[in-house]
Amino acid sequence: MHRARAAVLSLAILGACSDNHPSSPFDGLPLELDIVAGMSAPVHVARDKYGIAHIDAQSLADAAFAQGYVMAHDRLPQMDILRRSGAGTLSELYGATDPTVIDTDLEMRMHRMLPLAEESWVAIQEAADAGSKYDAEVVTLLQRFSDGVNAYAHSISTDARDAQWVLDPNVLGSFDPAHFRDWAPVDSLVIGRYEAFAMSYSADSEIDATTLYQGLRDTFDAATSGAAGARAGISKDLFAIQPIGMDSTLQGFPNVQNDDGSRSDGDDVSQRLGTARAAASPAVRPAVPASVLARARTFFAHGVPRAGGNTWAVTRDGMSAHGMLAGDQHLPLSNPSTFYPTHIVIHGMHVESTIAGHAPEIEDFELLGVTFPGIPGIVIGTNNVVAWSSTPSEHDVNDVYLEQFVPCGGEGGSNCVAFNGTPVPTESFTESISVGNLGTPTQADIVATYEVVPHHGPIIPEIDRVNHTLVPRTDTTALSVRYTGYEPTFEIRALWKLARTAGSLNDGFRALADVGYGSQNWTLVDRLDYIAWTTHATVPDRSPEAMTWNATTNPDGNAPFFVLPGDGSAEWTGTMATRYIPHATEDFNQPQLAEPFLVSVDADPVGATFDGDPLNQYDASGAQLYAGVAYDGGVRQARITEQLRAAVAGSDPIDAETMMRIQRDTQSNMGRRLAPPIVAALDKLATGAVAPADLVTFRASLTTEQRTELETARALLVDWAPDYATPTGLGNTAPQIRASAATVLFNTWMHFFIDRALSDEIAEAVPSFDVWRLGDTALANIVYGLLVRPAQFVQGPSGEPVVCDDMTSASDDSCTVQILRSLLAAMDQLASPAGYGTTDVGQWAWGKKHTLRISPLVPNALLDLPPSDQAAVPRAGDNVAVDRADHGWEDLDFSQVADGPAQRFVAEVAYGASDNQIVVHWALPGGVIYDSRSPHYRDLLDSYYLTEQYFVPPRTADEINAQGESRWIFE
Repeated sequence: MHRARAAVLSLAILGACSDNHPSSPFDGLPLELDIVAGMSAPVHVARDKYGIAHIDAQSLADAAFAQGYVMAHDRLPQMDILRRSGAGTLSELYGATDPTVIDTDLEMRMHRMLPLAEESWVAIQEAADAGSKYDAEVVTLLQRFSDGVNAYAHSISTDARDAQWVLDPNVLGSFDPAHFRDWAPVDSLVIGRYEAFAMSYSADSEIDATTLYQGLRDTFDAATSGAAGARAGISKDLFAIQPIGMDSTLQGFPNVQNDDGSRSDGDDVSQRLGTARAAASPAVRPAVPASVLARARTFFAHGVPRAGGNTWAVTRDGMSAHGMLAGDQHLPLSNPSTFYPTHIVIHGMHVESTIAGHAPEIEDFELLGVTFPGIPGIVIGTNNVVAWSSTPSEHDVNDVYLEQFVPCGGEGGSNCVAFNGTPVPTESFTESISVGNLGTPTQADIVATYEVVPHHGPIIPEIDRVNHTLVPRTDTTALSVRYTGYEPTFEIRALWKLARTAGSLNDGFRALADVGYGSQNWTLVDRLDYIAWTTHATVPDRSPEAMTWNATTNPDGNAPFFVLPGDGSAEWTGTMATRYIPHATEDFNQPQLAEPFLVSVDADPVGATFDGDPLNQYDASGAQLYAGVAYDGGVRQARITEQLRAAVAGSDPIDAETMMRIQRDTQSNMGRRLAPPIVAALDKLATGAVAPADLVTFRASLTTEQRTELETARALLVDWAPDYATPTGLGNTAPQIRASAATVLFNTWMHFFIDRALSDEIAEAVPSFDVWRLGDTALANIVYGLLVRPAQFVQGPSGEPVVCDDMTSASDDSCTVQILRSLLAAMDQLASPAGYGTTDVGQWAWGKKHTLRISPLVPNALLDLPPSDQAAVPRAGDNVAVDRADHGWEDLDFSQVADGPAQRFVAEVAYGASDNQIVVHWALPGGVIYDSRSPHYRDLLDSYYLTEQYFVPPRTADEINAQGESRWIFE
């Protein structure tokens, strides 16, 4: 945001200018602004050469005001979009120009984020009034942050003649400051809930799983003859639970085999074991009407993007000079970037501890890290005593129920659902959605009424996507959702307590006990070089009747990842004991870890799915333990673990550069696993093998040109080993150019093989279910299983998995021949005008196809990075590389359009540094200030993120003065 000329001359944004400015720790920098804002003491803000604001204050209230003002200056339009996304009020801005936004609001209103945030705010205020010290601090933090946001918002205009701040004209096309609604503490709480929701809500996935599995069971497993009968049992093959990577953070749930008394919430008192629950008799999963499934699936057509990431920590024990932590969160890349970096020092406060005798001896309270725009403090970073990072844990914290509507009986016409043999009346709530253009109403409000099952949750309605309204329910069956996020929760309180009281790892665990939902893998390191990891959240315990499914012995049983019966037979019975929620610690009062590191990628944390059955884990009493099933395929976890083990075994100490190198690793994890079986199929062809039978026919049908193509493909894939690197192929060496060609060949092959091997069965089972809806993780798991674990699959006449056979053909197609056919299709595609237009593989540069362009939150070509009139940025990496640069296999456009590292963060305990700091290394995909006229609009993207470099932000006053640009004073 730029100041108007009048403001430049007066240097008085909120009041009269004083000639006698208070002494500043940043006096070495030119004074840009003197802002009279009613502070209790002067607050000094310095902007460094990276664009990061450093706030130096004497009180929490003053620091929070300054952070709100500065953050709003840098990111106000983004903050507004985030709060509206969670609250379901985007239609007020964009509904008139894009009516699909109304549908998104209709989705989000079902989750009632704003009313629940309001309840949480009341509870925090009541706790503060009752004497809770940290709740009182949270109240101050949220209220004064809001005051700072509004002070800035009231000083902006679109008219430079009388404005104090003038917004970027390119931004004004999607944000009108004249219609900005004042910020309130509840808005920050809504954003906290929204981010937690994105990391935990999976009802749509459970509906998809039920749709597919039910269709496969009905179409194939029940068939006795023909092409369908030959595929009996493939529901297990295509419902891929067993992951590829088998390196979990822990080997099994904690405190089952060896009980050390630890708890995910940091409590020192061991939780008493419960008695074993009675075993359930085999239950039958309800048959969900296809029409109900279809309506529910289309309801989630928008939703929020899934999140992921990598995080790991190493100890000093035997491998490093000091403890270190690395984290990169995989989120949608946008302009402005997802995270906002900030640095705050509050004199007179200090990091406290919940453990007697362990308070750190640090004079001032300091926070350095990132937050989501609109949330005060930091979300990920360090308080200079402990550093922390996070990724989604994928705990299963919601269930979908099939409700049967029955007459209520007696008087009245209210709707009832059958529950434990009794009709229970449903409830309802009504939402009013305003539709406008940048805040100006353009039509009458849309009124939407949602049904709620009291003991479960809201009924998933149907959206009329033509008229953008809810369709009244007429069926006697419907789906409801029970979710831990449908209660008031206190995510921001947990984040504040983590920053404020984490004087040790156990303190961190205790602070995170306030996380109600949105569970994440929290990985921590402290100044004593200890490391820890916890996934603490409210995790439901289900009754045994809800967990009777087994792919082999009871394929029609119940499971929390399918739709459950709503009749009361498969309910939540409580919450998982915190001793069993996955966690591990090397804190001062706990035993050492099995290895001197903890790796936590959004994969199965305890290996419960490694045998394909997530429901056969048990606690010490014999009761089932179930945390989740929708995990990443584990290949990033395996790759990081592999590299750390190699580093431990090596002679060179692990340092920050080691951590950064692992973060930037772009090996093709899938190519490494699947290229060998592809080469094996080519070798069968070349050596004259006569099995499988269709290979003989296929070999005889090949033209000379096709034989040459396959020989070329084999040479590329053989040369790709053992590194399986994914360079851009632009300006590279000859070996790198061949590796680049192998990368594009493999990923093109994946597209054709998935389509050839899987599309026919999926289309037959569920015609409306496109194979690509399975998602990249499930597709990779299936393809890996077909080629590496074929004996686990139903076999066909070819002697190989029958899934590879084309149902529409009379021939018996083997996986071997489908591999080869897909290779030919890939080679032809790449040589065609739609590919590279040449058979010269030296021209098949991955970087011509795999490129990055970051788009703004609201479509605007002027705010693309790089702009639309410039070439997109070539990128190394492919699907599920550690340096995530996913492109998907759905089509042959391999540009990076989805997720990527929203930051790269490395923290190291640096002994001997000034003030014994925890040193932070950063790379961020954008700039701090969302203003295309600012030098800090995209500088961090260009100078560090794209060049794979990191910067160390200044921390001390001397460092900030040496690396700073200007300063502000709030008086």
